[in-house]
Amino acid sequence: MPRLLLALLLATLTLPAQEPNLIDRHIFAKIQADKIPVATPASDSEFLRRLYLDLTGQLPPTSVARQFLADPNPQKRTKLIDSLFPPLPVSGMRSVDQAPFLDRWTYFFNDLFRNGQLLQEGINSFHDHIYKSLTLNIPYDEFVRDLLTASAVSTWASGPANFLARSHVFEGDGYQMNHEDTADEIAINTTKLFLGVNLECISCHDGAHHLEKVNLWLASRQRAEMWRQASFFGKTFIDPSYGRFPHFQVRDSRPGYNLASRSSLRPPRNKKADITPTFLLTGQQPLPGENYRQAYARLLTTHPQFARATVNLFWAELMGQGIVENPFDFDLARQDPQNPPPAPWTLQPSHPALLNELAEDFQKHHYDLRHLLKRIVSSRAYQLSAQAPPGWKSTYDPYFARRLTRRLSAEQTWDAIAQLTGHPQSYKVTYADKRAANITQTRSPQDIEKSDKPTFLALQSFGQCDRYAIAPSRKPTMVQSAILLNDRAIRDRVKLTKGNRLDSLLHADPAPSNAAVVEELYLAALSRPPSNAESNLAVELLREYREPGAEDLLWVLLNRLDFLFY
Repeated sequence: MPRLLLALLLATLTLPAQEPNLIDRHIFAKIQADKIPVATPASDSEFLRRLYLDLTGQLPPTSVARQFLADPNPQKRTKLIDSLFPPLPVSGMRSVDQAPFLDRWTYFFNDLFRNGQLLQEGINSFHDHIYKSLTLNIPYDEFVRDLLTASAVSTWASGPANFLARSHVFEGDGYQMNHEDTADEIAINTTKLFLGVNLECISCHDGAHHLEKVNLWLASRQRAEMWRQASFFGKTFIDPSYGRFPHFQVRDSRPGYNLASRSSLRPPRNKKADITPTFLLTGQQPLPGENYRQAYARLLTTHPQFARATVNLFWAELMGQGIVENPFDFDLARQDPQNPPPAPWTLQPSHPALLNELAEDFQKHHYDLRHLLKRIVSSRAYQLSAQAPPGWKSTYDPYFARRLTRRLSAEQTWDAIAQLTGHPQSYKVTYADKRAANITQTRSPQDIEKSDKPTFLALQSFGQCDRYAIAPSRKPTMVQSAILLNDRAIRDRVKLTKGNRLDSLLHADPAPSNAAVVEELYLAALSRPPSNAESNLAVELLREYREPGAEDLLWVLLNRLDFLFY
């Protein structure tokens, strides 16, 4: 053996083994220890469609599907993951515009923060602030601190100030702000969104004698502790202003939280309680001379629970359920395996060590959301097939030993139908001279005009939230099936009309074969070519009824379970 070749071989043998994804070390160790059956790795087409929908909210283009499925490079999945994250702007570079990744995650945060009709023209400034923050990849802790500390003369002009303004509470049915109720709502919302702890119950009563069978940690908490959490916003006044459209001022101009004030939402407060601003998780208070909101933002974003709640939220969004499920219902007394709760309580996280290490990794990488998302989708656990292995039981779901399937969201469903059929539809952005090219680019549900009845009703039926009282849902229903099977809007979209997918496909020059048409439609809908049996049936259909047959095939594809679920 040549000396140089031998030296290279020995060097290769002495290289340290590549460290597995930290996620997989925990997931597969527990699977092996408990002898849980594991799904096979997802096929390339399954992975491709899943990754596109999760990261961009869209179906992969057929050109991308063809290239990816034909690529023999063993690193092609890593390359695909990298390609879906838009580049970070650099000096002199034009801003990233209409990147599907940015649209998808901006919409996610708009839903999370309930950026809707109550903010009026502030909707657009809040949306633009979120979009820009994602474009620049602002660290998540910094992003949250901006939301908690922003002040504004008008929420039309200040995007982040809309976050606090969204929690405003009017006095009864009038237009006078209830200051203390607003501070309560801000405390409840921020603790839930950023720490994963729901204080709603103890905003009305102490936890004792109410929550012992619901949440062990909250059962020992008192209502006064919630008031002290709310007192961080006791000086913050959210003032409505009225003109052509209402907007809000957000400023620290009040003397503080007043226990004697009347509540519009909850039982009377105890006027003798201590309401010194005190962070619920640690008992810490503002430093001398420190602005209350800045103190709260500092204490919240530096507490380990902030990172744990964040990684768990995004894990649930990508994996189908959280390591702690529900992501907004942490029981802080049931997190530590070294200090387990008393029977019959059990540990709440399915993988407590993974949750902690993932949170530490998030902190180590400066709260980088792109790093977190990439970390999850690069894992073997994320890339398992949805096909249940033999012997599977529903009780195995928390092991993440297979992909947990779910229905497309309302927005994904309607955008996917438009993308598949090549029948785009734009939407007027309310309060702005702009149009959105798809649902995910809209600013809020009110951009869908009620005059566009088919779209409005379809999105409602598929579980779109209203960012006020109705939460988003992916629950399948018979109404959804009826819409896809019989609604005129669907029937019109699958018809061959000038400029749509069937038109450009069937009337191409030179004309494609029936087999080529069938393959293209399967790739567009399912990101895979048809099986031999599927191809034979579809080709025969097109041979007998070329254009009507293609319309029928398109209708069949968008009614398949593997189109609606992923």
